[in-house]
Amino acid sequence: MEKIFLDILRPDDWHVHLREGEILSSVLPFTYENFRSALIMPNLDAPITNISLAENYYNEIRKQIPRGIEFTPNMTLYLTNDLSKNEIEKVSNHEYIKAIKMYPKGATTNSDLGISDFKDFHHLFEVMEESGVILSIHGEVTDEKVDVFERESVFIEEVLTKIIEQFPNLKIVLEHITSADTVKFVNEQSMVAATITIHHLMVNRNIMLSKGIRPDFYCAPILKTEYDRRALVQAAISGNGKFFLGTDSAPHVAGKKIASCGCAGIFSSPLAIPLLIQLFEEHSSLEKIELFMSRNGRAFYGLRQHKDRVRYVKRSKSIEVIKDIKTSEGKITVFNPNGEIYWEKEN
Repeated sequence: MEKIFLDILRPDDWHVHLREGEILSSVLPFTYENFRSALIMPNLDAPITNISLAENYYNEIRKQIPRGIEFTPNMTLYLTNDLSKNEIEKVSNHEYIKAIKMYPKGATTNSDLGISDFKDFHHLFEVMEESGVILSIHGEVTDEKVDVFERESVFIEEVLTKIIEQFPNLKIVLEHITSADTVKFVNEQSMVAATITIHHLMVNRNIMLSKGIRPDFYCAPILKTEYDRRALVQAAISGNGKFFLGTDSAPHVAGKKIASCGCAGIFSSPLAIPLLIQLFEEHSSLEKIELFMSRNGRAFYGLRQHKDRVRYVKRSKSIEVIKDIKTSEGKITVFNPNGEIYWEKEN
């Protein structure tokens, strides 16, 4: 059988959680080995709320990257009341801090410092708009009266549309979008782009809930319907520059995932690229995968396109892949709903 190859620019991950301490050391290699750069989320136990903390975290990451590996950690700041206009202006010219992340209070892991009243931050949005700093948004409301499957749509209707109306030139990335309605909304906005995760592209809420609960598929925002999943796939394979890969890979040890109050988060970094290649192949769209994984995000963030390339080869038989990683705190399960994977990076 003749070998089938895919030669592409090395992908970027525009949304990843690396954590800290031993977990950071355990999961980081799966990001720097597979991606040319990544946008690192700031919701650590002690969130990254200013430039000094971001620089310390950057240095902690950099010192664990082996010499000879070309990888750039792009950093984010956690939006809080303590963030100043002066700090935002410094971010606009910073070498590797590329966005400010807005979490609604209580929306996800370590979001206790998140926002309750978005109007309190309009003075900062104004500075971000003027200085060209990107606002990265976890787009959900957290009102317990709102159904968990509707929290993204309610956020768009009640919060995001008002921010856009008041700050029409503010560049926004709506993170890990989940629905057909959100795809339509992003397409209609001139200054809004969106990341899409591999798990929202591959699984729906039926798979998570219909034949017994699958806690390893529990994430925030939560999985939606098959109709929504298909709309996300169409956005990803379209080549549209508004959509790009953000894995939202978020490691949790099994004891915190499989619990009476389990954590939201899916660890997808190890197999994200071969899973995406198979997905694009199934939709006869491999010619568009470089746009989604390697070009669109850089263009929206205003970064120069790198020249590094990587080659993936399709095997005739399913290859053996990693199922979990072990840490002193417990194992972390690797996302792989397919089971069988045929693509791997050529050495």
